[in-house]
Amino acid sequence: MTAVPDPTPDPIPDQAHEPRPTRVDVQRGALGVAQADDLSVSFGAIGAAQAQRASVELGAVGALAANEATLTMASAGLVAAQKARISQALVRSVVAQEVHFERGSGAAVVIAARTDGEATVLLDWRGGLAVGTILGLVWLVVRRLR
Repeated sequence: MTAVPDPTPDPIPDQAHEPRPTRVDVQRGALGVAQADDLSVSFGAIGAAQAQRASVELGAVGALAANEATLTMASAGLVAAQKARISQALVRSVVAQEVHFERGSGAAVVIAARTDGEATVLLDWRGGLAVGTILGLVWLVVRRLR
């Protein structure tokens, strides 16, 4: 008789218990996903990142979640942070407790409890509320006319 292999797969290691890197530095390179206490990107790019403190200088990030985020001459798709400092950078969406913009910065959508500094913002929370209300009313009228 031949032995039958055991059909149960090897257990998958629990990623929740794996230690998180203390520091990740990206210089002239790219990462798909990064998770660390301190994250620094110079002349590089990251697809998605989660960190306690994150700094992006002359780089790009798709999505960034951090307690403290600093973007200098960079671009980002989404920044979610407790405190965000954006200096000469372009960000599509910022969701934060505090956002400080420095001269030459821009953002499409900003949702923040406190915002200060100089920036070009396409849509803040008040503008978003107004646009949402108008679109909702137009949708209601069009639906009633059908």
